[in-house]
Amino acid sequence: MNSETFVKARATGTGQVQEMATFGVLALLLSLISLALVLGHRKQLKSAIPAALTLISALASTVLLILSWGHDLGWQSQTPFWLGIFPLTFKIDSLSRLYLTLLSVIVCAVSIFSPGYLSHIAAKIHAGQYWACFLVFIASMYAVIASADAITFLVAWELMSLASIALVATDHSHQSVQKSAFIYLGATRVSSALLAGGFLWMHAISRSWSFHDWIFNDPVTYLPALLILIGLCIKAGIWPFHIWLPYAHPAAPATVSAIMSGFMIKVAVYALIRILVFGALNSTLIIALAFTLAVVSTFWGVLFALVQNDLKKLLAYSSIENVGLIVMAIALSLYARQASLATIADLAIIAAIFHSWNHGLFKCLLFLSVGAVDSQAHTRDLRHLGGLAKRMPWTMAFFFAGSFAICSIPPLNGFSSKFLIYESLFKNVLQCPTFTEKGLSLAVICLLSAVGALAIAVFVKAMGVGFLGVARSKAVHHAEEAGWGMLLAQACLVILCVVSGVNADAASRLIADSLTSAGLKVDYTISSVLPTGTTAVLLAALSALTYLLFLKASKVTNYRTWDCGFGTLSPKTQVSADSFAQPLARIFRPFLRYENSARFEGQDRRHFPEVVTVQTQIVSILENRVYLPGLALIGGLARLLARLQAGSIHLYLLYVCATLCLLLFLGMAQ
Repeated sequence: MNSETFVKARATGTGQVQEMATFGVLALLLSLISLALVLGHRKQLKSAIPAALTLISALASTVLLILSWGHDLGWQSQTPFWLGIFPLTFKIDSLSRLYLTLLSVIVCAVSIFSPGYLSHIAAKIHAGQYWACFLVFIASMYAVIASADAITFLVAWELMSLASIALVATDHSHQSVQKSAFIYLGATRVSSALLAGGFLWMHAISRSWSFHDWIFNDPVTYLPALLILIGLCIKAGIWPFHIWLPYAHPAAPATVSAIMSGFMIKVAVYALIRILVFGALNSTLIIALAFTLAVVSTFWGVLFALVQNDLKKLLAYSSIENVGLIVMAIALSLYARQASLATIADLAIIAAIFHSWNHGLFKCLLFLSVGAVDSQAHTRDLRHLGGLAKRMPWTMAFFFAGSFAICSIPPLNGFSSKFLIYESLFKNVLQCPTFTEKGLSLAVICLLSAVGALAIAVFVKAMGVGFLGVARSKAVHHAEEAGWGMLLAQACLVILCVVSGVNADAASRLIADSLTSAGLKVDYTISSVLPTGTTAVLLAALSALTYLLFLKASKVTNYRTWDCGFGTLSPKTQVSADSFAQPLARIFRPFLRYENSARFEGQDRRHFPEVVTVQTQIVSILENRVYLPGLALIGGLARLLARLQAGSIHLYLLYVCATLCLLLFLGMAQ
């Protein structure tokens, strides 16, 4: 980091610097105290104390970020605290401040939610280990966003990956959790290796570790840019590297899933913007590759979400869809900037960052709502849920609000950011120079329309089957509303979803100003977003008028349903999750490999079957046709190489001698 940055950071003003320093030191001290407190206790640690300290630290960090708004902050470690021969360098500018603020908000909500939720799984986890890993996870995400060079980034990235792996394996007594943790571990190792290779390559080209000095407008830099892109796509869960997401989220506690989906995958999105967008990547092939993978991710994610019965797995596939939308907007911005279409480039990058924010809010809300359901009903399987509207009305309302947001229902925040993505594609149709590019943009718009319709089907299924009707199991029938802390966390996120949706224009202007201040000149006009505030007022007035005119004066009359002489209706007469998804799943059978088998038992099973068993099966094409054969090949090669370790010292000396001879031969050849 150059001296100008530090001078600028110190020139903020004495009073303001003191306030920022006070809140920063407070956040650091409270984090250290919380970590020490956790490490000093045994398994029976109560979560209220570390959760409260984490909440205060996150609030202090939020205040620090707000007080320093408009000013760059920088810090470089001194000699005793170097990493080998490298100093750790951090910088907080207007772009990183946006993501750090989102992280602080999510941490606040999860901290409020944690004590009530963790009390229900206290017997399954080691609380001390959980909170130690949780705090390292949070601190490492702050560090990776604030990193100013590749070395600091990789150190924080590794801490973030290892801590999140430990959190996924919180309940490691189950074999399925162990499998999920190992799959996630393998994905993070490949991602880190690709990033390290790309960073080393760029250092060899630029002779600098600083991201500020990396420019990707020369063909020599295209291959390292490709390595960095793939490494970040693996962490973000972009197709075809998304396999770890549906395994990790169901295994992890709901609080961990909320942060992983709400923010951790956004770390990769932030890195894409910081490194490739600010680095002016102009490789047409790499940009086209990123755009293609992102488009496939949006369709693939929502399609597989439709046929899931586990609510957390459903939300995991939904994250694949939404991150695909974000990366697609980033790729569109890179293409437009390369083609000198400044309006489209600016609008697309604003849409990407705005949707990162919005997705972080409503996906965190949805995972916390599912965690509340799981803690009270002891299941998150849609085949066993139902009837929660009467038993958990507040949780139902919060889940419905998150579902409306993710389905882009105005005036919630999901509508505004997705509308910006649509608008950038429409502008691309109008301004593209060739008919081929216009046709591709129109095709993507049509595909996104289908994706939006499927997303509505996904969450209608989750809301209708999970919360409406009657309970399908005894545990669900006796479920009670979640505690006040769990409800308060969800309520805060709902309020933020509404506020960011109603004030979409102001939020977009803030993002544009932040990008310009960070060094990427972005222009934004007020006509780029629909008047969501006015829309919200009109919808609220229309809803109130409908209630006063039609619903308030109506009387409810109960009638006995015609039951064909079989008695009262049973839970089996309801629409199930499988039956709801079956028509659409059959349409997309070539992609899903959807199979449905039914078995009828009994003496007169043709007319009066005594037992009816229906099973649905979905085969993951990538997992069974690509990843499993690849792993089998690697395992076979590993077993062949293992034969080299025969336990004979004479054979090992022969290996050393042969290697030395080969090196001498290569040296003589040069």
